[in-house]
Amino acid sequence: MTKPHDLLALAQAAIHYAQTVAHTQHCKEMLRGGYITWRSSTGNQHTHLTRGDANWQAMMSATVAQYLNFRNAKSRQYRAHKKLLALAKQWEGVQ
Repeated sequence: MTKPHDLLALAQAAIHYAQTVAHTQHCKEMLRGGYITWRSSTGNQHTHLTRGDANWQAMMSATVAQYLNFRNAKSRQYRAHKKLLALAKQWEGVQ
């Protein structure tokens, strides 16, 4: 990997990875916001929810779209990270 276009690919992969990290964080915040919204709309702000109980299941059902967005963003971030590492390993030791 000594050609300029290879270095460009590495730089683009780094930018893409940074964008996916930011998007994942945004989706995580949206999911947390969904949890907070559900808790306040149902009056469960101060209730401890145990994983698997009825309130927990209701909250999970109400926020399934936000959860799927977050999970998909994490997957895209993981793939972007793997691609960046692969390109960086090709570049490593060239200089």
